[in-house]
Amino acid sequence: MKLIIKRLILFATLLFNFLSADDGKLLFYGNCIACHGELGKPSAPHLSEVKGYYMMKYPKKEDFVENLAKWVFKPNEESALLPDAIKKYKLMPYLSIDLDTLTQIATYIYENDDFGVASSLE
Repeated sequence: MKLIIKRLILFATLLFNFLSADDGKLLFYGNCIACHGELGKPSAPHLSEVKGYYMMKYPKKEDFVENLAKWVFKPNEESALLPDAIKKYKLMPYLSIDLDTLTQIATYIYENDDFGVASSLE
């Protein structure tokens, strides 16, 4: 029963987020959260970890956005900032998302820190 309630709360939270979201948030939650979020079995590093590494290397917004979007557009081991994550999870697959969309998502990631909904379930 608790699992059903948690799922209903999760659904309501996501629905509220989608209805009140900007395009970047919608794109982020529609494309990234399943692998990089807090729920379920993680299949990729959490976005807060990814953002932390990119912020250290690219603190300026335009550099952060450009480099994150380009890497996700064409993931490769040579330019990866999280090589240990590749060892743990494997290389991120090619997603066939255009660079403009990835730029919107990377901008959202730079400007926000809400990369999951598990905290709202507690």
